Amino acid sequence: MTELDPLLQSFLYIIGGEIAIEVGKELLNSVDEDITDEDITENIKERIKGQKDFEPNDEEILKLNTVRKTLYKLYSEKLAQFRRIRDKSTGWFIYFWWHEFDLIEEILLEKKNLLRQKLRDRLEYERENYFFACEECDDNNIKYPFSEAFELNFRCPECGGKLVAQENQDIKEFLKEKIVQNKKIKLSID
Repeated sequence: MTELDPLLQSFLYIIGGEIAIEVGKELLNSVDEDITDEDITENIKERIKGQKDFEPNDEEILKLNTVRKTLYKLYSEKLAQFRRIRDKSTGWFIYFWWHEFDLIEEILLEKKNLLRQKLRDRLEYERENYFFACEECDDNNIKYPFSEAFELNFRCPECGGKLVAQENQDIKEFLKEKIVQNKKIKLSID
């Protein structure tokens, strides 16, 4: 049985937990054959039931609907593809699945770039605005940009307290640090 690359395994776990890893293993090992969601479920059942550390809470992994949901999650993340064929005798669709794991580097790079862009956008927003918050409210996590605070006459809409200018230098530094960390991340599967 072919093993999953550690980076791929981690990404699968983020997408769908242990079940995604199990489904990923089945997709990886069915490269030369058509495999349905039912086949994947049965293969996982056979493999897991033979393990000593199989526990009752692992029963969720053995459900066909859970496998189907996981396959759709992998599909939405561009890690799996399918083709469907109508069964002439029953009229139901049969889905045949295969993996697209060779695209993981491009997918992760795309996500990394999207994250970097969101961090940059947020940093720009923090740089361009002055923020105000109520000191009297218990929940003073709500901050208002200058334009909103001005419209509110610098009064809290919740309690009527005074809106006071907030320093956001810490947030700007945090965002800069995250952008630098994002640039340093190397994504490659050897």
